[in-house]
Parts: sequence; C-alpha cells; structure tokens
Amino acid sequence: MTSSTNDLSAAGAGSAIPEDVAQQLINTYKTEEGWTSDKTRAIWFSQTDLTTIQSLVNDAGGDGVRIYFGKYPSDVDIPGMPDPAYKGKITLIVIPTLAAADGSHQDLFSPLPTVGGNGTAQAYNHGELCPPNCPPPPPPIQS
Repeated sequence: MTSSTNDLSAAGAGSAIPEDVAQQLINTYKTEEGWTSDKTRAIWFSQTDLTTIQSLVNDAGGDGVRIYFGKYPSDVDIPGMPDPAYKGKITLIVIPTLAAADGSHQDLFSPLPTVGGNGTAQAYNHGELCPPNCPPPPPPIQS
C-alpha cells in the first residue's frame, strides 16, 4: 500500500488534508454531535500559543503532545479561567508526551488525578473558545 497525503489511516502519521476532507470531517461532527449555541465547536490558538506549546514539549524532553477534552466547571471559578463566559464550556488540554522504549508516546503526567503526583509538570490551556468568540458565518451561497 502506498501512502499519500490524503491517507488518513497511516498509523501514527499526521498529514495535511485538503479543504473538502476537513469540511467533511467538521460537518460530520456538526451533524452527529450538534452545534448548539452553548456547545464549544472550535478552539483557536495563536502562533504565540503554539510556540509556548512547543517550548513545553522541548523543556520536558518530549516527542509530541496528546490533546484531551476538558470542561470548565459551571459552578466554580478555577484559577486562570480566562473568561466567565467559559463556564460549562469544553476546552482542550495539551499534555506533552515522552517517547517510551517500546515506541509508544507516554503522557508527561496522568490526565486524571492520581495518588502521589507531584503537580510540577505543565500542560497548556486557554485557547479562545467558539462560542463565545466565533468568526462570522460565511455569506449564503448565491444561486
């Protein structure tokens, strides 16, 4: 089997995908999961954010990142919550990974609370959520 940039099944390999494939994947999510006004549908990261994430990986001696879904509590302010409108919204948590001897990618720390964790590793959060910060919808298609 030959691999192409459109081969989404390539084990462990990410790739650029064409616009129509990206749109199909997003539309499938929208159709199956719904885009209600209170549900996070996108998260924006600036170039500076991406540089900071890269620094976290480098500083940890990592080989990549694993991205977890998280959710801001609806009833509690957490330290560093960027916007009160984020309460109850989905977010992304980026955790650096380390290469293991068997070729797997191990999280720098467990994504869930564990006994004995020292709490000194860092993850990344605070992308800009949509909603509330969404781009305007595209104009209607004229026929």
